[in-house]
Amino acid sequence: MDLDYKSYIESFPVGTPASDILISLVEKIAYVITDFIGYDAIKSIYEVQITRKVNTNALLNYNRDLYKLFSEVITLGIRQGEFNNMINPDPIAKHFILALRVLTYEWCIRYPDFDLKVQFLEHFKILLAGIRKQENHRLMSE
Repeated sequence: MDLDYKSYIESFPVGTPASDILISLVEKIAYVITDFIGYDAIKSIYEVQITRKVNTNALLNYNRDLYKLFSEVITLGIRQGEFNNMINPDPIAKHFILALRVLTYEWCIRYPDFDLKVQFLEHFKILLAGIRKQENHRLMSE
């Protein structure tokens, strides 16, 4: 699935703001989780990861393509001048993936009363506000 995300990101035109790419990627991930993988499969995946009945290192590996994709888009945002150039993209990418996992877990325990797509978007808008350059942040609030 990570390869599908990579081709999805590569489909954006050059010059697309990194924050737009990240929000769109998060929407895509939410769609894949809710509409393609589904609640029952995600619940089973979390159970297997917690109980370690099966080797799930591929899902947990920090070298996984999804981490790299987030890091690359954050790096793009730094180069574009959209994100603070004092941040290190790799730990930020890890925090973004952590947020995806936490929200997906919350979806599992609150299903069906938790709208994963809405929560992904709200949370990632907050995260993006934290890494934007101050002048970009001021412009967004005006």
